[in-house]
Amino acid sequence: MDPLALPVSVLLALWAPLPSSQGRAVVQGPDGVHEALDDASPWGLGRLPLEQWVADFGPLARASAVLPSPADPLPGLAAAVEVGEGVVLEAVTGRHVLLVPWVAGASVAWQVEEMTAPLPPLDASQARRDVHRATEAAIDALIELDLARERPELADTLNDVVTAVLDPRLLPPGLDARRRTLLERSLRLRAICTLALQDDGAAATALQAERRAAILRPLLATARQGVAAATEWWAH
Repeated sequence: MDPLALPVSVLLALWAPLPSSQGRAVVQGPDGVHEALDDASPWGLGRLPLEQWVADFGPLARASAVLPSPADPLPGLAAAVEVGEGVVLEAVTGRHVLLVPWVAGASVAWQVEEMTAPLPPLDASQARRDVHRATEAAIDALIELDLARERPELADTLNDVVTAVLDPRLLPPGLDARRRTLLERSLRLRAICTLALQDDGAAATALQAERRAAILRPLLATARQGVAAATEWWAH
């Protein structure tokens, strides 16, 4: 499994500002059927193929993926907490929506939720600093917690994560190098924390598990915020 596999919301956020057959193929895959379910009143566009819905939504002013969780919820994103991801789109008309992907096999139903207020702007520069510090902290935590002794296979898996790179075929041409680097580093940090937090039946005490979670969950939140900041796009 690719440790840097891109969530479908990240793919849509990256490609929505650049509608193309290539973007459609990347987001939906060869056999996927993606529909938008937009019943939000009074601006709802109804049930449409995703590509048509994005076109009818109007010229975009902003796009961003979000990866909310119960541990670090963001205002206005409650509908996406259960699936752990979504896409925020803002049209030049002023409409703000959250698209929540409900996956069924190769197909995805994107539930469109109206947002009463825009998502606050994300700070990519701060995210780069935060992800850098959090990655160092995660590595220090793995050493301190001595997880490799509890789970010997973890060292090899983590090495694969640290050396993994994004598949360039999944990224829009001309994606800013700083955004790509932030996305890659954030996904690595996310994978490191997720692997370290997994309960595989190892003989860890409840106290050890709580300590591990207390250290790594805030770093995982930083990774999610880094992914969101890396995908944020504004019209110029």
